[in-house]
Amino acid sequence: MKRKPSRIGATTLNAIHIPAILLFLASAYGGFVPPERGLAFTYLGLAFPLILLLNIVLLLVRLVRRDRAFTIVVIVMLLICRRSIEYYSPLHFFRPEPPTEHTLKVLTYNVRCFGYKDHTTDNPNEIIRYIAASDADVVCLQEYLEGDAENILTAGKVARALSMYPYHYYRPLVYYHHYSTGLAIFSKYPILSSRKVRYDSTFNGSTIHEIDVDGHRVTVVNNHLESFKLTQEDRSRYTDFIRNANASTLSRVEDIFRTKVGQAFRIRAEQARIVAEEVGEMPSGSLIICGDFNDTPLSYTYRTVCGPLGDAYAESGIGPGISYNRSIFRFRIDHILHSADMKAYSATVDTRIRLSDHYPVWCILKLESQN
Repeated sequence: MKRKPSRIGATTLNAIHIPAILLFLASAYGGFVPPERGLAFTYLGLAFPLILLLNIVLLLVRLVRRDRAFTIVVIVMLLICRRSIEYYSPLHFFRPEPPTEHTLKVLTYNVRCFGYKDHTTDNPNEIIRYIAASDADVVCLQEYLEGDAENILTAGKVARALSMYPYHYYRPLVYYHHYSTGLAIFSKYPILSSRKVRYDSTFNGSTIHEIDVDGHRVTVVNNHLESFKLTQEDRSRYTDFIRNANASTLSRVEDIFRTKVGQAFRIRAEQARIVAEEVGEMPSGSLIICGDFNDTPLSYTYRTVCGPLGDAYAESGIGPGISYNRSIFRFRIDHILHSADMKAYSATVDTRIRLSDHYPVWCILKLESQN
C-alpha cells in the first residue's frame, strides 16, 4: 500500500517533466526556425525564462527524490542549452576593469522622441543631459525627434546641447506636421559616410555608417527593427487576460497576437535577413551592430543579425539585462554586437535612467587590431 502513492507520484512527475524538457529545448533553440515556418517556436522563445525556472524547480524535486536518471538528463540538457542560458542572462560578477587605450564607448538608446520635451537652460531635457554626460564616443539613437515648432527640440538645440559630438547624422523615417522621427548617430570621430538600409517599413529602419577612429575604419549599423505597435488598449487586454483568464479575454488576446504580434515577428525576420545580407557584402573590418531589435537574444531576428558576431552584454553583462521597461513585456531587446577584432567590457543596461520606455545600453569595446 505504501508503494502505490510513490508510483502515482512518479508517473505524474514524469508527465510534467518530460514535456518541460522538450519545451525547454524548443525555447532555447527555436530561434533557428523562421517565424513564417512556425510561430510556436517564436513564442516559446519569449517564454524561455519561465520554462527554465520550471525545469530548475523540477531538477530540485528530482534531487530530493534521489532520482539519478532524470537528474542526469536534466543536467545534460542544461549543458546543451548553456549557450542560450548565458546569452539570455550572463553572470559576469567579476568583471575586469576596461583598458584605457584604443577603446570605444558605445551607447545605444531608444529615446522615445525625448518624451516630446524641449531642452532649455531653465528646463533641460533629461535624456539630452544623460547623453551629454555619458562620455560615450559613439551614440546611436532610435525614435530620435527634431522639428521646427516652438517647445520642441530643433536640430540647433540638439547640436548645441551635444556639442561634444562634432559629427552626427540624422535619417528621418516618419514625417509629421512640425517634426520628424527616425534614427540618429552622434560621434566624436569623423563619420565618413552614411546610408539607409533598403527595406519596407512605415516607422522603422536601419542605417550604416563608416567612422574613422584614429585612422581605423569602423562600420556602425544603427537599427530600429519592426515594432509590435501595441496600443495601450492592447496592453490592457493582455493584462485583463492575466488577471481574469476566460474565453472572452482569451479571444481578445488571440486577436492581438494574430493581427499584430505574429505579423511583426515575420516582418522583423525579413528585415533582419536584409541587414545580415548588407553586412555580409561589406569588406572585412571592424563592425558594430546595435540598436532596438524589438526581439530577445534567443529570437530568429537576433540570431540572423548576430551571426558570428559577439554580443557585448552576453560577454560582459550581469543578469537578464531587461532593457524594455513598460507594461509586463520585459525583455532585453536592445543589443550591441561587435566583430571578432573587438573585446567587450562592462556592458550595462542603465536601469537608473527611466526616462523612456527603454533603458540606455552601453559598453566599452577594445579595438584589438590597434594593439
